[in-house]
Amino acid sequence: MIRFDRRRFLSLCLILTLLFSLASCNPSRMQEETVSVPPSYEQYSKQELMTREQSVQEAFDAFTEEIFQDSIRQNTISLHYYLTDPRAFGITDYPITLGEYSSQAIRDSQENNKALLTQLETDFDYDALTESQQLTWDILKAMLETSLACEEYPLYYEYLSPNMGIQAELPILLAEYHFYSRQDVEDYLSVLSILPDTFAKLIAFENEKSQAGLFMCDEGADQVIKGCQDIIADPENHFLMEVFADKINQLEELTEEEKNGYIERNRQLMTDAFFPAYQFLIDGMTALKGSGTNPGGLAGFSNGKKYYEALVKTTTGSSRSVKEMKTLLLNRLNEDLSAINEILKDNESLYSLASDFSFSLTDPEEILTDLKEKIKTDFPVLETETTYTVKTVHPSLEDVMSPALYMVAPIDRLSENTIYINEKQSGDNRTLYATLAHEGYPGHLYQTVFSCSQAPCNLRRVISFPGYSEGWGIYAEYYAYSLDTGADSRLAQIRAHNFSASMAIYALLDIYINYDNWGLEKTSDFLKECYGVENNAASETTYHMIVAEPGYYLKYYVGYLEFCQLRSTAEQRLGDAFSPSEFHRFILETGDCPFWVLSQYMEKWMSKQTAR
Repeated sequence: MIRFDRRRFLSLCLILTLLFSLASCNPSRMQEETVSVPPSYEQYSKQELMTREQSVQEAFDAFTEEIFQDSIRQNTISLHYYLTDPRAFGITDYPITLGEYSSQAIRDSQENNKALLTQLETDFDYDALTESQQLTWDILKAMLETSLACEEYPLYYEYLSPNMGIQAELPILLAEYHFYSRQDVEDYLSVLSILPDTFAKLIAFENEKSQAGLFMCDEGADQVIKGCQDIIADPENHFLMEVFADKINQLEELTEEEKNGYIERNRQLMTDAFFPAYQFLIDGMTALKGSGTNPGGLAGFSNGKKYYEALVKTTTGSSRSVKEMKTLLLNRLNEDLSAINEILKDNESLYSLASDFSFSLTDPEEILTDLKEKIKTDFPVLETETTYTVKTVHPSLEDVMSPALYMVAPIDRLSENTIYINEKQSGDNRTLYATLAHEGYPGHLYQTVFSCSQAPCNLRRVISFPGYSEGWGIYAEYYAYSLDTGADSRLAQIRAHNFSASMAIYALLDIYINYDNWGLEKTSDFLKECYGVENNAASETTYHMIVAEPGYYLKYYVGYLEFCQLRSTAEQRLGDAFSPSEFHRFILETGDCPFWVLSQYMEKWMSKQTAR
C-alpha cells in the first residue's frame, strides 16, 4: 500500500474570506489578458505616466495587504500559525474564532469574492503593475474565479472528513500552537473555550447536508466517530495537557505561580470544553447515521459529477478535464509498468529483492542532513537559515493522521520548522528517506521556506494551491530514489516506478469511484484482476477512503505529473541550455499557483533562458 504523507497546510484556513474555496471550487482556464488603454492614457507626459504607474502599484500593494489582513483575522489558529507577532503587521485587534460553518457563510464568502474580483479587474491597470505584481494579479484572479465557479454547490463540501477534517487536524494544531508570549497563552485558552460552539456549528452544517440528501455514508460517519473517540479516549492523561504544561514552563516571562495558574485553567477548559465538544460531535454524527442516501462516491449524488469536476480542477490546479486526466494517468501507469518489466527482463530475481529494498539511512536526522547536501546538485541553495525538529505523532492520533506531515513555518519566523512522523502508518524506516524528501528536502520544508522568502507580498506568502504543493512533494519523493544512498540503483529504479504506478492506480480509482460511479464490487474486481490484490479488506478500506476524501489522490499525482510535463517541455525546448537547478529556481520563485498560470510564465522564463 502506497504511503500518502501530506502537507497539513492548515485546512482551517480554508474558511478564510478569500481562501475558503480552494478546497471546493472550479478554476476557469486563465487566458492572456488584453488590457484596454483608457482614452486619457496617451495624454500623460512621461513624468505623469511614471507617477500614475507608481500610484497604481502602491494601491495594488495596499489592496493585497488588506486582503491578507482581513483573511488572516478570520481564524485565530491560522493567525497564530502564520504570524508569531501580529502587532508587527499592524494587527492589534482580532476576534477569537475558528470560522463560520454554514451554507449561508459560504454564500456570503462568495459574494465577497465577487466584489474583490470586480475591484481587481476594474481598479488596477494591468500594464501599470510591476512584473511581480502582474503575477500576483493573475494568481489572485485565478483564485477568485475558482471560488465563484462553485457557487451552486455549497453543501457538497465536507468539513468532517475522516483524515483531513477539522476534528482530525485540530489536536496536532493545538499541540504545535507555540507560546511566544503571554497573549499567545490567553488566545490558546480562548480557542479552547469556543470549541463547543464551533463544533455545534459543524453539526448544524451536517444537518443541513442531511436535509439536502448530501450527508456522508455510514462507513464515513463511523470513521469520523471512531477518530473522535480515539482523541478523547484517555481524558485524565491526555497528551495536550502534558504538551501545554511543557510549553508553559518554557515561557520565561511567567512566574511559577502564573504558570501553575495557566496549567490549571487549561485542565479545566479541557474538561469543560474540549472533551464535551468532541463528545457532542460523536453524538451528533451518531444521530445522523442512516440519513446518507448515497453509499458510494460523488457520482451517486445529483450534480455530483459536476461538483467533482470543479473539485478536481481546484485540488489539482490543472486545466485538464477529468477525461484528459484519466488518459494522462493511464499513459504514465503503462510507462512505469513497462520500465519495471524492462529492468526485470534480464534478471527476474530483482523482483523479490525489490520488495525488501531499503535506503541505507534510516535515522531521521541523518536522512535530512544527507538530503540537504545531496540536493545542491539539482536545486538552488536555500539562502534562509533553517532549523527543524522531527517529532512522532501521539498514539491517540496515529489512526487519523498521515504517515508524515510538515507543519508550515510562520512567515515571520521561517527558520522554525517541524516534521511529524506517524510510526504506525509509516511502518518500518526502510523507505523513510523518500518520505522525508517529500516532507523536508527538497520537499515541503525546502519549498515553503524558499518560496516564502522570495514572495513579494504577505498575501502570496500564505496562498497555497494543493496540486502545486502536494505535486511538488511527490516530485521530491520520486527524486529521492535517484540519489546514491548506497542501495542497488536497479532496485531503487524498480521501487521508484512502483511508487509512481501505485499512485497512478489510486488516482485512477479516485476518478472511477467518484466520477464513473464504481461501487465496492467493481473496485475490488479491478484491483484483483488487474493488479492481483486478493485482500478484500484492503480493497474495502481503499474504496471507503476514496469515497470519504474525493480528489485526495489526484492533487498529489496529477500535480506531480503536471510538474513532469513542465520539465519535459523545458528540456525539449532548451536542449543543452536546460539546467535542473534553474528550472527548479523558476518553479520555486514563481511559488504556489495553478498550473495554467505556471505554464504561461514558463513561456516567458524559457524565452529568457534561450536569450542567454
